[in-house]
Amino acid sequence: MDPGILHDALTRIFVEQKASGGTSPEQDGAWSEGIWKVLHETGLAWIGVGEDKGGSGGGLEDVCLLVRLAGRYGVPLPIAEFGLLGGWLLDRAGVQLPSGTLSVPVFRQEDEMTLKNGRVQGRMNWVPWGSKVSAVAVIADSPQGPFVVLLDPNSAKTHPGTNLAGEHRDQLYFDNVKLDIDRIGSVDHFVLPELKLRGALSRALLMAGAMESVMEITIGYANQRVQFGRPVSSFQAIGNRLAQMCSEIESSVLVSEFAASRFAEIGRDAAFDVAAAKSHLSRAASSVAQHAHQIHGAVGTTEEYSLQRFTRRLWAWRQEWGSERVNSEKLGSLASQMGTSKLWQRVTEGLNSQ
Repeated sequence: MDPGILHDALTRIFVEQKASGGTSPEQDGAWSEGIWKVLHETGLAWIGVGEDKGGSGGGLEDVCLLVRLAGRYGVPLPIAEFGLLGGWLLDRAGVQLPSGTLSVPVFRQEDEMTLKNGRVQGRMNWVPWGSKVSAVAVIADSPQGPFVVLLDPNSAKTHPGTNLAGEHRDQLYFDNVKLDIDRIGSVDHFVLPELKLRGALSRALLMAGAMESVMEITIGYANQRVQFGRPVSSFQAIGNRLAQMCSEIESSVLVSEFAASRFAEIGRDAAFDVAAAKSHLSRAASSVAQHAHQIHGAVGTTEEYSLQRFTRRLWAWRQEWGSERVNSEKLGSLASQMGTSKLWQRVTEGLNSQ
């Protein structure tokens, strides 16, 4: 797909829905049925998934653009779970997409899901919008190896939960649930490592998009807010904070886009680049949110003001699919395995591509 045309189409959809309240819900936990309907009818929800599996085709960079824009406009839907995670997972397993919405649990060590004789047993502890979607794609263990299973949340015992941003993060427990054969597909052992990479990349992209909105909101406020007869942006202390915040955001957007490009190019071999991006954005998220709220003062935390909707998402997403510490440790491990010469080559490849 032409990236410019796709960018304009998605932006138009999200801006129009924002004008009608569809992307800036007044209450946490809201679900934008309007955006889902438009994305579903146009096929944009399933970018990156093969047409033979019910998707709309397109490459990884297309679906990454969708995810970043969803972060920028605060779309209250599991956009990353549609194509980048869930759609890809079902495609790899040869399972058709569901007719409705789809989610994938955020990986946690304590999760467990087993498949035996066509029945699933286990729990998932952190499922984005788990009680709202029509299906959940999960990797289940079995005596024959890993399988992807497509589960109906209505057949689970649900314990509702939310993250810091108020987005649904539900626990689902499945007790010996029978599945139809067309909802089960075998996969190789490389699927889980790649799913973790895609999960980390998804949150880096979401955070990059949210940071762009934080920058827009904060610059606008600093230029409009007047103290002692002049905009607060003209004060040195505020100007310094704005410069630091914008520097963090620009570098974060660049790092996330580079990681997406590398992943599209070399797949799982981009683990170093994805870990670097997620670690960087998880660290930058706290710094960006701190600068933005310091510039705004108390108004930035009020319920009716949009800033807190994005900063709370930053704080929530930075912990999903690996925190800053987890990805930094992974980055260090990968760097030590490369050795000095290969590490230098990898770093300079990134610099030269910019």
